[in-house]
Amino acid sequence: MINSVNNLMPNASMQFQAEALIVAIIIFVIAQVARLPMSLSMSLVGLLAGVAFARNMALQIPYLSGIVAMWFVAPVVAAAFAYYMIRYLNSRKVTNIWRRIRFFKVILIVLAFTSAYTLGANTLGLIVATGGFNWATVAAAVAAVFVGAMFLGEGAIRRVSEEFYLMRYSNATVALAASTILVEAAAILNIPLSNTQTTTAAVFGAGVSYKTKFLSLKPYLKIVAGWIVAPLLSFAIGYLLLAA
Repeated sequence: MINSVNNLMPNASMQFQAEALIVAIIIFVIAQVARLPMSLSMSLVGLLAGVAFARNMALQIPYLSGIVAMWFVAPVVAAAFAYYMIRYLNSRKVTNIWRRIRFFKVILIVLAFTSAYTLGANTLGLIVATGGFNWATVAAAVAAVFVGAMFLGEGAIRRVSEEFYLMRYSNATVALAASTILVEAAAILNIPLSNTQTTTAAVFGAGVSYKTKFLSLKPYLKIVAGWIVAPLLSFAIGYLLLAA
């Protein structure tokens, strides 16, 4: 993600980097209060772009356009993948339901680790790259992972896992698989992509695949609104604060 930061905010000083991270923290405190699984990648990219515009830095517009295009394409791909995969799995005849459940449980454990790995490679890598790769920033990021997971993630986790619809093992497996594949591919291409975005879209696609399952659109609409507002608001904040 070092290349991403260099393309978004080239030749930035440590002061600019620190200011960007502080504003990102403020935005996510607001998201935590609202229990919205807001994308840190999207907010931070918008913030860095705003800083670059405010300081007349040589922002790579084609690179930024590619990131924005990926933000639109990835949720569609994740939702479509989950939709057709769940339809396929449900069409298969099950001879031993308990064996299938045990299989999904094992796969879920593996995918939980791979999903966490891609989160670290992409989103966490972008955060650390913004602050600069050194022992202090890496140690702070590792400590923040544990604090956030233990004390600050309850609202977002509940919204994804409970408020959409009651998920089955197959739904969770497909959603994590779609997120892992897409985010890892984005990390290889040096494109910041949100795990929240891909996972939520995959959960939605899995839910739509059931003809008889009730699916509440209200939580999804709130999240999509967050995806739109977060980068735009972050861009505006970064531009206004540093243009002065």
